[in-house]
Amino acid sequence: MAFEPDHALEYIYSFDDPYLAALRDHGKQTWGLEGIRQLLEKIGSPHLATPTIHIAGTKGKGSTAALITQVLIESGLKTGLYCSPHLEHWQERIQVNREPIPGQALAALVDDIRPHAEQMPISAFEVTTALAFWHFAREGCDAAVIEVGLGGRLDATSVVEPIAAVITNISLDHTALLGDTLAAIAGEKAAIIKPGVSVISGPQPVEAMRVIEQRARELDSPLIKVSDDWTVEIIEQSIKGTDISIEHGDDRQRYFVGLPGEFQVENATVALAALEVAAQRGLPISEQGRERGLANVEWSGRFEVLCEEPVIILDSAHNPYSIRRLSESLHPLPGEPAGWIDRELTFIFGCMADKDIGGMLETLLPIASRMVLVKVDNPRAADLQLLHSLAFEIIEDAKTRGEPWANRITLETAPTIDQAVEASFNSLKNTSILCVTGSLSVAGPARQTLIELIRFARRSHEPL
Repeated sequence: MAFEPDHALEYIYSFDDPYLAALRDHGKQTWGLEGIRQLLEKIGSPHLATPTIHIAGTKGKGSTAALITQVLIESGLKTGLYCSPHLEHWQERIQVNREPIPGQALAALVDDIRPHAEQMPISAFEVTTALAFWHFAREGCDAAVIEVGLGGRLDATSVVEPIAAVITNISLDHTALLGDTLAAIAGEKAAIIKPGVSVISGPQPVEAMRVIEQRARELDSPLIKVSDDWTVEIIEQSIKGTDISIEHGDDRQRYFVGLPGEFQVENATVALAALEVAAQRGLPISEQGRERGLANVEWSGRFEVLCEEPVIILDSAHNPYSIRRLSESLHPLPGEPAGWIDRELTFIFGCMADKDIGGMLETLLPIASRMVLVKVDNPRAADLQLLHSLAFEIIEDAKTRGEPWANRITLETAPTIDQAVEASFNSLKNTSILCVTGSLSVAGPARQTLIELIRFARRSHEPL
């Protein structure tokens, strides 16, 4: 019997989650590439059918993937995008021309792959990765942009033979599985570099860059370091995006990056460098495609501005580095006078228990007027008691040091994300700022609730 869409997802989730299994087994990695290679061979090696750009990194790889994908689309190329995790709906993980895979197409793929997948020990992520490659091949994609799920060395996506490898910023994250030093984590991510294939690296800590440079030398892979080879000037920032001027060699171009936040300028530069390599490898990428792609890109849940008055922002920052970049983008808010700091800033924050929670809260609490803590609906979620205990300790320590912010902040908890969103939204003034952050698993559920609340308020002519 053929699968229905809902049953197709149930079938995918029936396979083991290697990430959770490894965490249960004290960080022991139980996955590798043998299973995914066998499965792909059985279905005709669809991962080799499409020119691919492969992207790893701790932060920014999703935004960079979206930027590259949009430029390819605007250049007239039918483009597949594979990314994880999803924000609101599972089908977002597999897209063609930014359209999520239709339910019936997913069901048909699952039905076709089932006889092969059931013959071998394989994980849910490996099944999903194989489905993505098969979908792109069946759709006749001209190019594919593939985001690494975790690490790189043993990630199922690493079976690709890319035309370019990209490594965005590396910082400490998933340390229980990837290692607790920048060098160790960089080693996992630099493993996506293939012999003779150009690798594009975003700005990196010195320790991480050494590892990337060594791997590139060993494999005779040209290394493009964006921080050395590209010069970027920010002309104007606003809550809608950033005007930039980029100089590379003898060429200078001006672009508008449609993703707000200064950190997206870095991602856009990495994307342009990767696209240059892809063009050298034969993909027909036009200058008009670059201009329109950077301007028209959408990437929900990543410094996404849902409303401008009051300012409502969703951001999936989930480690201390990305939280600091979020803070920099809020302080001052692009296009705002320096006096915006007097505005009431509310954070709704929840995260996974295996993250550096204290490191994130130490950045957010001092700039917040109000902090609302929530528990994510995920087996890995940090519980409210832990979140509150850590936040309370940071505030009390700040009080003993005489830091003014510690006496003005309000610390709250909410039993659900919906309740946190509704209570925070209903207390907003037009001059307020609300930012939801800490995890995609917070931003996703909050997004739809906020959109509905904003629509209702506008229909009711209530001030926003």
